[in-house]
Amino acid sequence: MEKYTTFNEEFNQLDPERQERIKIRAAEIELEELTLKRLGEKLGFSSSELAECLEKQKTTVSQLESVQNLELNTLRNVVNALEGTIEIIIRIPHKEPVILSDFPR
Repeated sequence: MEKYTTFNEEFNQLDPERQERIKIRAAEIELEELTLKRLGEKLGFSSSELAECLEKQKTTVSQLESVQNLELNTLRNVVNALEGTIEIIIRIPHKEPVILSDFPR
């Protein structure tokens, strides 16, 4: 019987630089796919609760939830309404990471 390897086994055989590039791209894809609906789900908020925090009608929040990609300003408004903060880490190969946080309005 043929032995199969797991993703982790294959991934761990890659050189560390390649692993890092894969992790960075995976994070980019997740950010690209971030929607208000997914954000609410991850934080455990319903549409109604988000609408209340944002002081918006539920129909407005439902429309925002259907948008495929959130603009940074929209995301910032949502996070601020939830009394949270945003931190973005920029990683470029062979450079120190740059951390952006507390974006001014």
